[in-house]
Amino acid sequence: MNDSEARRRELLRKTRKLYDENHSVPAIHPRYGNLYHELYDEEETTYFRDSFIIRLTLGILCFICYVWMDSSQATIADVSSSQIVNQIEKQMDMEDIEEVWKNL
Repeated sequence: MNDSEARRRELLRKTRKLYDENHSVPAIHPRYGNLYHELYDEEETTYFRDSFIIRLTLGILCFICYVWMDSSQATIADVSSSQIVNQIEKQMDMEDIEEVWKNL
């Protein structure tokens, strides 16, 4: 890397810091995507990727527990699998949802 290229990269970093109001990736050609990420070091993508793996694992674990409850007809904390299905299928009015959010 020569001096002009290093200076150009440093100016790009300074400009980004100066004008960075939104943190979205601009519309760029896919060919230049690797260069863009190399210049701007997107750290948020690893956070969301790690968070997704945790949420996916938790969802799969909940599903496995539900299937086990349903197949063995188990009742845990006075809740059966049919009660879980009834609560999922229950229709709620918008007023009820707004009331809950207002109280938070």
